[in-house]
Amino acid sequence: MTLTEVKALVIRTTDLSESDRLIRLYSDRFGIVSAYANNSRSLKSRYMAAAQLFCYGNYVLYQKGDKFWVREVELENNFFGLRASITKTALGSYFCDVLSEAGTTDPDVSLLRLILNCLYALEKDLAPEAKIKLCFEMRCAAALGFMPDLSGCSECGNDEGELYLDVLGGTCTCKDCREYAASVRQEGMVITEGEEERRPVLILSPGVRAALRYVMECPIERIFSFRVSDADEEALSVAAEQYLLHHLGRGFDTLKFYKGVSG
Repeated sequence: MTLTEVKALVIRTTDLSESDRLIRLYSDRFGIVSAYANNSRSLKSRYMAAAQLFCYGNYVLYQKGDKFWVREVELENNFFGLRASITKTALGSYFCDVLSEAGTTDPDVSLLRLILNCLYALEKDLAPEAKIKLCFEMRCAAALGFMPDLSGCSECGNDEGELYLDVLGGTCTCKDCREYAASVRQEGMVITEGEEERRPVLILSPGVRAALRYVMECPIERIFSFRVSDADEEALSVAAEQYLLHHLGRGFDTLKFYKGVSG
């Protein structure tokens, strides 16, 4: 029997019986790891408080073959305040679902720090929910290797005015270069297989681009320390959500639920 201690956050739970539960952890040593928490659904269980969504702490796991079981837990935070609000619970659950979908067995401590910071900010009302959500989405995309190049037009280098972000390609073009490319296609000067396929594009103002770059590059403890206009914050929210979801190639029921209860 091998014992292993990890710092981990519970990002998903699955009830197996009246008493047992399988928990999915995002850990500092193994990335995604699933572990059986026997008797954790019992009111008398010492694991009950630590085998719920959002629980974070030191988990001692024992391994037999390719399976893990929870042996001991020293809980540091259960983010209990999130459960007092249906919108906070839904948004936090969306964050966990993203990590559960995008995480791997290769640990990324930056992703663990990101979700812990976002859950803490959400619980303590350190920033508006919309800002916390867009910061999580864009920083998560960057950590997963999807960071877009927002420095300027990929064709001419222009970094002024609005730029068009190719969501799938992660590059920007200015209006002039975009119009020129469209005219070239219409005249049949360039023929590229599949070029007529529609690609999602986001129009980014200078303020939105600057905020996105800040979110992706700043120290994690200062991720919410920026200000934009109401119009730019709405555009930021749309850009961050669409960018992450397109690169993950899927949507999330928890996100749909959050939008439904948050209005």
